[in-house]
Amino acid sequence: MSTVLTTGGFMPAAEGCRRAVVPSPWPPRSVAVFLIESGGSWLVDTGAATLESVESLGAALDEELGPGGMPDGVILTHSHLDHAGGLEALGSEVVVAHRETADLYEADERTPHGQPFATVEGDAGSLPDLPGWEWVLGEGHAPGHLMPWHSASGTLLSIDQFLLGLKTPLRIADPAEDSFGSYMATLDRVASLEPAVMLSSHTASIAEPAAWLDRERRRLNRQLDRARLAVQDGARTAEEVTDTTYGSIPGPSARQLLLREKLAALRHLASLGEIRRIWTDGQEGFEV
Repeated sequence: MSTVLTTGGFMPAAEGCRRAVVPSPWPPRSVAVFLIESGGSWLVDTGAATLESVESLGAALDEELGPGGMPDGVILTHSHLDHAGGLEALGSEVVVAHRETADLYEADERTPHGQPFATVEGDAGSLPDLPGWEWVLGEGHAPGHLMPWHSASGTLLSIDQFLLGLKTPLRIADPAEDSFGSYMATLDRVASLEPAVMLSSHTASIAEPAAWLDRERRRLNRQLDRARLAVQDGARTAEEVTDTTYGSIPGPSARQLLLREKLAALRHLASLGEIRRIWTDGQEGFEV
């Protein structure tokens, strides 16, 4: 049974929170946006910049807030285009983002909405002008990935950080970054909150977060064990480790996702000193 969300207007998702699903040009072809109602109406993410996505979001907002109605502001969870692409078309002047996310835009001396971001910093805190709502930092997938958190109801908007039935793509652009370790640290951070439900941007809600977080940690530890064993048996690159672990993989997209996770796992083992990173003719490899 597919866990991917189908498109549609705003529907109740949790206490004080509604979810709409708009089309996306990237797999899995849809992305959720959320409307938090607490001292006003705040939109969480804006979808993609495509005409189909912009029109779908506009229609959902019109139905929810009245024709031409605008949210009081936007909470931008991270900079990926399926979440932030619609920011310019929406035209909201107030956009809250993590400092790391804002820095990505301000380095180009231009923000999509033409105004400075209202920023939050660190790994947790309160959300401005949203009574009862806080935020928690999710690490490993995107810089400054902000997850809105409502402690009274135990609702965490995990966005892209945790996906039911899908693997979260980990960052691999910087060889010095330990995205695997950061992702595992986020599992512990969120588990300590004891959420009652986690709402993602691409899949159905995670209704039993404690059990899911525990399974995910055990899955990642198995990945580390397999990567460690593959290197001990002579595999040197992420490609060789992936082939050793999985054998035949159906489809290039699935292979790319597995390669990303294996490379991130190998870098984590290297950061722990369990294996060594080596470079041969510009190619990253690993050895015991």
